[in-house]
Amino acid sequence: MSQFKVFVNDLIKVSKLTKTKNKKIRIFITGIISNLIVLLDILIILSFTNVFSDDISIDNFITIFLFDNIYLLPLLVIFRFACIYYEKINITKLRLEVEENLRDQLIKEIFSQGNYSSSDAYFYINTIAGQVSGFYSTLATFIGSVLQVFAYTVYLIITDFNSLIILSAGIAVLYFPTIYIIKQGRKTSHKTYLTSQEISEKIEKIVDNLYLIKILNLAHEELKNFRKSLKDYYDSTLVNIKLGSISAIIPNFLTFFGLSLAIVFLDVVKYITLDFIGVALRLFQALGVLNSNLHLVSAYHVYLEKLFLLEKNKEIVQTTNFVIDKNIDDSIAIKVNNLDFKYFNSEVNIFENLNFSISKNKHTVITGSNGSGKSTLLGLFSGIFYATKGEVISYSNNFGFVGAIPMILNASLRDNLLYGNSFQKDDNQLKEYIEKFEVFNNENEGSLDTKVSNKSLSTGQMQKISFIRALLKDIDILLLDESLSNVDKKSKETILKVLDNLNITIINITHNIDDYENIDQHIKIELENEKRIVSYRN
Repeated sequence: MSQFKVFVNDLIKVSKLTKTKNKKIRIFITGIISNLIVLLDILIILSFTNVFSDDISIDNFITIFLFDNIYLLPLLVIFRFACIYYEKINITKLRLEVEENLRDQLIKEIFSQGNYSSSDAYFYINTIAGQVSGFYSTLATFIGSVLQVFAYTVYLIITDFNSLIILSAGIAVLYFPTIYIIKQGRKTSHKTYLTSQEISEKIEKIVDNLYLIKILNLAHEELKNFRKSLKDYYDSTLVNIKLGSISAIIPNFLTFFGLSLAIVFLDVVKYITLDFIGVALRLFQALGVLNSNLHLVSAYHVYLEKLFLLEKNKEIVQTTNFVIDKNIDDSIAIKVNNLDFKYFNSEVNIFENLNFSISKNKHTVITGSNGSGKSTLLGLFSGIFYATKGEVISYSNNFGFVGAIPMILNASLRDNLLYGNSFQKDDNQLKEYIEKFEVFNNENEGSLDTKVSNKSLSTGQMQKISFIRALLKDIDILLLDESLSNVDKKSKETILKVLDNLNITIINITHNIDDYENIDQHIKIELENEKRIVSYRN
């Protein structure tokens, strides 16, 4: 009962999070349709029984009318399957709307809360949203099957009270294996959750470090680790499917097996009617559906718990820890005070008690090994991430960003240069930047109306377009994350020449500090015993 109370409480909380209209009404409609299907099943079974036998368990004005108008039987069959269809569509629409609303809400959450890693963001938007929506469709089916079991049971008890003994014995036999399977299913669901999250993290690692992995000839090792995670995920998924299948099969198996034993070894044929057998079979078929969905509802509950972590995260993230203060010291662009930071769903701080300043209109370089937190620090400087404790103060919120992989739209050159730009820029300004960055070899190339893509441009051209796009916004602070790591030597020299003549604050993550001659400040992140040591020097 304590677990049931927890489940009901979690259901109420997640219902508020999904923000889907008329959930209760839709589930209620599913219940009505389930009972209607039961009624139609019983009437159809009685009609067939009446054709082959005069021994009917129940006799009233409805059955008399139906037997006198047997031509209505095909209409009942059509109506029954129409109800089944509508029930399926109603449940599917509920699932899809819950998934749609959750994904929309989760991506808003990712934008607004500043402590989600890329793998966590991907995992929640794709996996959690899908699993929680699956929970709702399963819940609706489960409630429908409960009502069907109840209705069939009531019918059998009314028509033959002795059947209560048989039903009670059947439920007693089903109870213990059902509870065992539910507990095992919950364990395997938790393992599936952990392995699926592990897969997301490994995909992120491989995609973000593809060049490095291939250059270091570590592709085989990474693939081996990835395959192991995949195997663990699909093995636990298969176990879950097996347990669910057993839950669904057991009631039907026991019914048919028990009935076959009774027919072979006991003289029970003269005591039971055809309609009793038909309804009993439908009862235990409904019990199979109930068992299967009970297993799934319990398994899905694992994902509800993970969804609630997002709500708790709202209490952890402090958006006020990133401050825009135009009256900060004239020589300072960004100031970091007593900063701690950790990612969502992590107990370990990435950074602890950081204190330093970044000078205005100077070039600051950040170095460190892979995974040391360089990009995280850049995110903290720009308000993409929020400090768990302490604060980051910036004199401006007018940032530009260029990463290692340029984003090129399959659109005109002009559209690519002005992407995300709210300032009015005429074509002459665009052409001036194109010439300054030497994007094309001659003036005849690169019309602003020319359609470009990542297939028609070289890596150097794409990265130059990324730099122009950032600078066209008249930025105060330029953030660079390995922005020159994939360009050729000539393109690198051209870009550095432009950067050296800019009167803005540049914060630059790089593995190759020797590429830069004019550096004003250096932030170095070192890993020592799983702790990050951040040193700062001019």
